[in-house]
Amino acid sequence: MNILSICDNCGKEGAAKKCTRCKTKYCSKECQIEAWPTHKLDCAVKAELWKVQNESSSVLENLNSIKTYDVEVTDENVTTVAESMSDMRLEPQPQPRYGPLPAPSTSLLTPSVVDPSAKSSASLSTSPDERQSWSDHQYPHPLPAPRLIDLEPLGSPVREKLSLESTLPPFDRQKQSIINLLSDDPIYWPSPTPPDSKKRIMLPGPWFRTWLQCVNWLSSPPQSIVIPALNYTLKGFEQIEPERERPEILDYTVLTNSAGKLKDELVTFYDFYPVKSNVGRAFESWYGCKGTCTFVTNEDGAWIPKPSSSSPPPSSTFATCANCGGEGFKRCSKCKSVHYCSKKCQEFHWTHYHEQECCVPASSQQPVRPHKPGLTNLGNSCYMNSALQCVMHSQEVRRVFLSGDWQGYVNKDNWESTGGKLAGAFSRLIGQYYMDGESYISPIDFKRCVKDCDKEYGFGGLRQHDCTEFIIWLLDRMHEDLNVAVIPKPYVEFTDSDGTNQAVASRVNHEKDLLRDDSELSKVFRGQWQSTCICPICKNVSVKFEPFNTNTLEVKTTDTKSSKPIHVFLFRRAGEGKRAPKPVEAYVEVPKNGDLSDVRTALAKIMGNHIHPDCLVLADVYQNNFFKYFSDGVGHPSSGFEETDEMGVYECHAPVSEEFTQAAIVQCNRQGSPMGWPVISDLKRTDTCKEVKLKVWKLFRRIMGKKNAYTEDHAFFGMTEAQISEFGIEHMGLWIVNTERELKGSRDGVINYRKGEEIPADDGLVFFDALEHEGERKEIVYLVVVWKPEFQGIVDETEMVDKIRHPESCNNAAGFSSGNALSLDSLFTMQSKPERLDSMYCSHCKDHTKAIKTLRPRRLPNILIITFKRFEIRNGRMTKVKTFVDFPIDNLDMSKHSLAHSEVEKGAMAGGPSSALYDLFGVVQHYGNAGYGHYTSCCRAWEGRQTGLQGEMEPNFWCYDDNTVTKVAKKDEIVNEYAYALFYRRKAFI
Repeated sequence: MNILSICDNCGKEGAAKKCTRCKTKYCSKECQIEAWPTHKLDCAVKAELWKVQNESSSVLENLNSIKTYDVEVTDENVTTVAESMSDMRLEPQPQPRYGPLPAPSTSLLTPSVVDPSAKSSASLSTSPDERQSWSDHQYPHPLPAPRLIDLEPLGSPVREKLSLESTLPPFDRQKQSIINLLSDDPIYWPSPTPPDSKKRIMLPGPWFRTWLQCVNWLSSPPQSIVIPALNYTLKGFEQIEPERERPEILDYTVLTNSAGKLKDELVTFYDFYPVKSNVGRAFESWYGCKGTCTFVTNEDGAWIPKPSSSSPPPSSTFATCANCGGEGFKRCSKCKSVHYCSKKCQEFHWTHYHEQECCVPASSQQPVRPHKPGLTNLGNSCYMNSALQCVMHSQEVRRVFLSGDWQGYVNKDNWESTGGKLAGAFSRLIGQYYMDGESYISPIDFKRCVKDCDKEYGFGGLRQHDCTEFIIWLLDRMHEDLNVAVIPKPYVEFTDSDGTNQAVASRVNHEKDLLRDDSELSKVFRGQWQSTCICPICKNVSVKFEPFNTNTLEVKTTDTKSSKPIHVFLFRRAGEGKRAPKPVEAYVEVPKNGDLSDVRTALAKIMGNHIHPDCLVLADVYQNNFFKYFSDGVGHPSSGFEETDEMGVYECHAPVSEEFTQAAIVQCNRQGSPMGWPVISDLKRTDTCKEVKLKVWKLFRRIMGKKNAYTEDHAFFGMTEAQISEFGIEHMGLWIVNTERELKGSRDGVINYRKGEEIPADDGLVFFDALEHEGERKEIVYLVVVWKPEFQGIVDETEMVDKIRHPESCNNAAGFSSGNALSLDSLFTMQSKPERLDSMYCSHCKDHTKAIKTLRPRRLPNILIITFKRFEIRNGRMTKVKTFVDFPIDNLDMSKHSLAHSEVEKGAMAGGPSSALYDLFGVVQHYGNAGYGHYTSCCRAWEGRQTGLQGEMEPNFWCYDDNTVTKVAKKDEIVNEYAYALFYRRKAFI
């Protein structure tokens, strides 16, 4: 009679092999090799226990000398250890029954010969997530897997069953037995009853629901007991979990991770069912079990796990992979100072970086750059650079792409993806970002790929874009590239909740969402909303669950003051023949019930009365052009000018006489896109066309830089100022258009200056005589300066928007706005405030009602991206809300805003939900207005893959302004009114 046992890897009966160290059983050498990467973690512990019990230390003294022998099976019994292991000196070895032993195997992967009679048809499988690839853990010196020896009667962690079919009662008898056992538990009584404090075991939820399906529980539900949340868990059950004819072995290990610790956020009545011990023993006697059950007790409504005292505590220290930042299991065999998580990471890091530094003395090594490199601006690409800096500082993104794991996830059949093009370009960029020693790199290859992959937003062009839109697009496209869902994506009917068992309904909808969207990025960035709608008539509750990648918070401000600040830029009049000075930025405070003429008086006052108010001309500046012309401001109420708008104030000759006429001048490139500040100046009516061009040239001469700063490669190097002016008059395009509307351009802001006429550099033609040939005098003329390709490399775009700050007024304005500051917690509170909908169809009333809707986060992501809605439409135009929002850098507590952490959800998870504390690692900042501006980012690095442990976070932030990187000295440089997007990481990942 053969002694039957179960393989610890695949669950098959008839395991005729076992580990030489700890005596764990396997059916073949292939199973042992496959299980070794996971098994080696606890093999030594089991071996010590076996050693104490059997007083045999020779097995552990010299593992490398262990030999492999073929299995010898007879009709009566299996050869024992004593009969086949004389070389290991456990016992004196008798002679084998069928001749001498075969020669030792020379290869670790040589399969052993197993008699077919020792195999069984029963298949008891374990979760594939518990096993890892053997090839991923060979670097640099893999410990050889212990040899397999013949089987001897010994205990196994898997409960043995000699004959499963003979002892398994019919399903109807099983159902009745479980009904009788559960009827004694108040948790499953039809009437709501608080559970007692007795100890219960955690029955795995997927296995129990499989058993419920097999016994047709819903076809004839018992009246004496009610299993909670079955209306959620069994609806669409076949999509989430495969249908089986009968349950497999009862596997308790699905509730624990690889370290033997209970998993985080196990949902009651979904991931596990608290049942009394007699229920668990009944299932174990019918189907066998694997692993050890975990006990829970109910304390004040919360289920508190009671782990086994024999389980070792999880390790709290680990080395960091030098390439991807994950857990470093191996280290370089040469220098023994650098750790890696896999051979792929070691090969990539060796080729790009470590080969030049391995075993080099520390004194000879190059100093390590304390920050990551900057990114070159490729033409209005600051929005892309700031977003990429924050995304690439995410440790999980670094791990996925630098380890090379992303290549195994590329789904080219997904029509919503880019076929892996965008993920490949991002992988090359982040590889260059972490490996090159340059202070900045150019993302030109990545931007070309963005241009090819984006057919909707135009991110690959040269126009300005919103940074948050690019973040959403980038994460979504790369998620689809790495989406491992089956294509075509299955149709999924999501489950709505009626207000009961919301944690179970949330988890069911999350599992269904994974059927369509499942990638390494979605596991990190994706959270879940809970939207609750209550009908005001019938009080019917409808709860829906939706995923999200970013959380957008609307920023509002309330102001009760009688005055308001106006943001102005003063353009002083240049002296005769001199270049125009830089504009002066200032804030003036004017009464709300007055008009804009008060701006002229207030500005003259703060400038020390060096200018006359009657000499000032006002205009609303928007997107490098004029939005509205106010002249002296009389008749234009101050209440109509928003605090976030910007006003250009231009000093001209006053009072306006017969000698002068005002000219509104806008700069643009050859394509007609406005550039820099628009200007209003006055022209003498006796000026010739050449003198007009010279005067306009002097207005913009400063944007060419100073003469003494020119280098040899500059076009103006060695030229006199007169020669520079002649060059400008000859090559600068100056056009005149007929109306203000033509000057503003089309809806996209492009100026069609070719509809007008180009002004020649004619010294004999009087400008206004040629213009007013019909005798009609113009009060203002509209000019367009076109910078031709000859000025490429000459015009400094930084100088175009440069300004001088008036410190006193700007500081006063900062104090004025700080009174309306908001906190991040208050924004979350406003977001979750109930709102009344105009119309919602109630399935209970069968009519449209004005329901009350509440939106709150249910499932928090590991990386939380918060964006501020700072742009809104006022008076028919887009404006920016510059309200200061105060947010914490460390220990952002999201538990007060998450429904999973609320008091009503106290018993929804075993041990309660995980910690909701977050640390800030990236901020995107926007300077400017709605029409134009500049993006920067402040980031800090963090190391270590978050497997329930605290990764190291660097204390210092670095400011990334395109290719310029500077250290952040004060908190005010991070937490200010310019914050536009926040990147938080969870302290302990789930």
